[in-house]
Amino acid sequence: MIVALAGLVALVTVRAPAPRASAPDPELAAPEAGSDFCLDDAPPGGPAAAAAPRPATDPPAKAAPEPVNVLDDKWPPGALGGEYEPVRTIHDPFPTFDGLAVDTVNGRVVMSDENRHSLLAYDLAAAGSADKVTEPARQVFGPSTRLGFAAGVAVDPQRKEMYTVNNDGGDALLAYPYDAHGNAAPARVLTVPHQSWGVALSQEKDEVVLTVQQSNSIVFYPRGAKGLERPRRTIAGMKTLLHDPHGIVYDAAHNEVVVANHGNWTKVRPYTLYDPLVTNEPYEPGRFHPPALTVHAADADGDAAPLRRIVGERTKLNWPMGIAYDAAHGEIAVANYGDSSILFFAPVKTSFGWPTTATTPRSCSRAPRPATSSPRAWCATRRRRRPPAASPTCPRPPSTASAAPSWCPIE
Repeated sequence: MIVALAGLVALVTVRAPAPRASAPDPELAAPEAGSDFCLDDAPPGGPAAAAAPRPATDPPAKAAPEPVNVLDDKWPPGALGGEYEPVRTIHDPFPTFDGLAVDTVNGRVVMSDENRHSLLAYDLAAAGSADKVTEPARQVFGPSTRLGFAAGVAVDPQRKEMYTVNNDGGDALLAYPYDAHGNAAPARVLTVPHQSWGVALSQEKDEVVLTVQQSNSIVFYPRGAKGLERPRRTIAGMKTLLHDPHGIVYDAAHNEVVVANHGNWTKVRPYTLYDPLVTNEPYEPGRFHPPALTVHAADADGDAAPLRRIVGERTKLNWPMGIAYDAAHGEIAVANYGDSSILFFAPVKTSFGWPTTATTPRSCSRAPRPATSSPRAWCATRRRRRPPAASPTCPRPPSTASAAPSWCPIE
């Protein structure tokens, strides 16, 4: 028996009880070849009883069978059921990293793990070039955590809290204190729209913002929201150009949010009579758009167009996932899942359009550099066990936008 639980696949072997033998039903005996006998008219005893002399008095009718209780331990006969302990289990003990957030104030790196349904926190200075596996300082893991398909991650250095969101199952934004470890319950749980992925915080506005894949939207909540609290505002609609949004960064200094879009788009509509979403708008089929970074006003609400966007072939965007803004260098960094690279873009302050306003990025591959005093780029690498060999430092971007992008592998 194979059990699949949201990214964790386990092969479980159990001992099944011996099947129960059952005698053939005489009422279902096959008629003789060439006969016109109908089973619906057969008396008890099968077709052969049709030619037999009937008794003077008909036998008493059989009592109607009792309703079947499918919850009964004996139903269905011979089937395996109940609480059986597995003889042995096979599982993947390694994490599959998804989201990532860096706290330079408290020296902490937090990553979400969609395979083991956990949240791992590492010492910021623990990164190195050795092949030895780095042990986390903290790992939130267990049924009480309410972690599922953990996606985006955010950190609050002032309050020492870490956030993650359940994406394909659970539909919850979970907040934990930095000292949480093991099977720890979250400090707060906020119910959020299905398929929420990216998470970002604004200390200045004291709010948290999420991207929602299914509805192609951005939702803003008070930072301390919990339970069924409604969002303060929602950016959604055809004019927003949000197409399967994932990573998001909140630039409060410029009152902007930047979103990484995969490019897939479909209109959310009711699939059954029981779905609460009701709309009288005509149905529009799904379609594919180029991947893009869209920049939105942080105080926008409703079907508001983006301020600008980065899109086009020169961008080399390919399934952009996590995103970060480096205010010191004025650059946007994007984790490009499609080709395992990190793309860096200079801010684009012109009106949006494509591909004329797209910038040519510089690009680096895979994980962070060794711990040094110079700035570093961090990314969560999925499905890799060992880091590659060390390589030269990534050069700065070319002086002209028309120059070819510079590729450099980093550790």
